[in-house]
Amino acid sequence: MNWINGALATFAFEIRRSFSLHRLMVAIGLALFPPVMLSVVARIAFTRNSRVAGDVVQYMEFAMVFLVALVCMLMLLLWATPNVHSELEGKTWNFLVIRPGGRVACFLGKYSVAVAVSFATALISLIGCVLVAQSYGGLEDPLYTLACLGGVYGLACLVYGAIFSLLGTIFIKRAMLVGAGFLIGVEGILAGLPAVVSKFTMSYHLRETGLSWLGWFVPYPESEYRFQFGPAWPVWMHVGCILLMTTVALVAGMIVITNRQYITSEE
Repeated sequence: MNWINGALATFAFEIRRSFSLHRLMVAIGLALFPPVMLSVVARIAFTRNSRVAGDVVQYMEFAMVFLVALVCMLMLLLWATPNVHSELEGKTWNFLVIRPGGRVACFLGKYSVAVAVSFATALISLIGCVLVAQSYGGLEDPLYTLACLGGVYGLACLVYGAIFSLLGTIFIKRAMLVGAGFLIGVEGILAGLPAVVSKFTMSYHLRETGLSWLGWFVPYPESEYRFQFGPAWPVWMHVGCILLMTTVALVAGMIVITNRQYITSEE
């Protein structure tokens, strides 16, 4: 109960603090970036010739998925990785240590805030992209696309928020840099390799979930993709792997933050 009450209190406090002018401007700027970019590219294509416009409409769904995913990851990096460092820097870590279950409550509360804020920003950005794509005739069923991608980004916020929160308890000051390296090296390069190791990455399971729910939106033939990555699994297996990794990362983060001694002085 101390963990639950403390996590709820942390969540409420961080949500109230997030409504500052600076944080709102950052969130609004990131949320508007994908629809603005999509609109600019589509407008330029439609003013040139019909062939270019047709290619843009064909790959508009993929561009929307990529741009909103980029915003979602940036928000998680900004909110989830500094979970311990912000408390050390704000001189409030000693107060958390002496509270019953204070460390775990802080960890879970900050994780919940990171997931909520990142998903809300991604959802607003996704709605803007769907409206832009629909105005150019790039989507057959915009509401279904919004629901499917909303579910995928919700799963992404859960699993990557847990991974980044775990990294924040281990690396502290360099957690954001390590998180960015993790995204590029593991979830970017490693996930693109046509090998069994790519199936251990979360981006593979999220991509397969999106393909199962939304349909084919990857800009190269499906036969070539299946030749590289193998046949499709049932969607429940991908969702199960994502939830399992989320649980493992959260448990590992709670163990680390509970047992590790953090240096609070400048030395």
